[in-house]
Amino acid sequence: MKINKVETQIIETRFMESFHTTYGKIPSSHPHLIVKITTDKGVAGFGEASPLPMFTGETVEIMKVAVDKELGPAIIGQEIFELDEIHKVMNRVLGKASAAKSAIDLALWDLKGKSLNIPVYKLLGGTKKKNLELAYVLGDEPIDQMIIKAEEKRNMGFSTFKIKVGTTPEKDISSVKAIRDALGPDVRIRVDANQGFDVKTALHVINKIAPYSIDYIEPPVREWDIAGLKQVRQGSPIPVMADESLYSPHQALTLIKEEAVDLFAIKLIKTGGITPALKIVSMADAAGIDCVVISPWDSWLGTYANLHFATLLTERYAHELVGPFYLTDDPFGTIPNKVSISINEGSGFGIVAPPSITFET
Repeated sequence: MKINKVETQIIETRFMESFHTTYGKIPSSHPHLIVKITTDKGVAGFGEASPLPMFTGETVEIMKVAVDKELGPAIIGQEIFELDEIHKVMNRVLGKASAAKSAIDLALWDLKGKSLNIPVYKLLGGTKKKNLELAYVLGDEPIDQMIIKAEEKRNMGFSTFKIKVGTTPEKDISSVKAIRDALGPDVRIRVDANQGFDVKTALHVINKIAPYSIDYIEPPVREWDIAGLKQVRQGSPIPVMADESLYSPHQALTLIKEEAVDLFAIKLIKTGGITPALKIVSMADAAGIDCVVISPWDSWLGTYANLHFATLLTERYAHELVGPFYLTDDPFGTIPNKVSISINEGSGFGIVAPPSITFET
């Protein structure tokens, strides 16, 4: 089967509550690029990219132009199963543009599954898991608000929480302590500094929060500071994860060679989709590094795509596939009433675009 048509549409969802990180306050609404790829046999697949401009430099409008004007036309006529070749074509047309490429890549995986009438996780060689544990992310809010939200979500069934830190060290330390005291010893906690510290401050905060049983800390220093990241890891009693420092297999290789981190965060909008992410996962597996998939602010479409991909990854840590718990007005589904998301046995990602979404070539 060959690619016959590439179409796009932008949709918007709304956040149910405010959310702050070191990057600032998240806007009240969130855009998503939806890509539809149709073959010469009339089979269609769907992909999503939910933008994080502070990571990839792409707004949803930039992604749409990239797909409509450059990437989409370049891959017309390509065989849908030749994903490595398709990525080579896209990379020749546009450097970086990882989020736009991810939306195309996911649509192709969905398309492959639908053309063969099997779920994507089986194409990937994954194993369907009955209960994939999810982590809930707490924004950098006033401590009392964070505690109320954490207790509410624990009562829903969440047993792993990520706490956003990195703005005010002493407040960060107090937040972690307060949430541990409120939730007790059985809940798992991880923290994410979003590059908010220098090495000295990172080690100060880490050593202060270490007694509260922390799974790991996401990038405490700037993404380019691999030497600093390694220095933090060497002095840290808490495992250190790479996120903003990890986009490509080449960066994964550098992090492994430098022994700079203990874990990898995989965001498909950073890797360019599942196809490049598989190479990172293979390298991490060879180096003994666990990977945790993070699907920030995706609709149900992107969430299911990441769920299929997550069947390949560690069960030691909860994955962050919780966009539908934060967002309303999602045309692909409604807010979950339980904390686990199950893979259905439909073909592809098991989801189709509703009639309310119209596409442009």
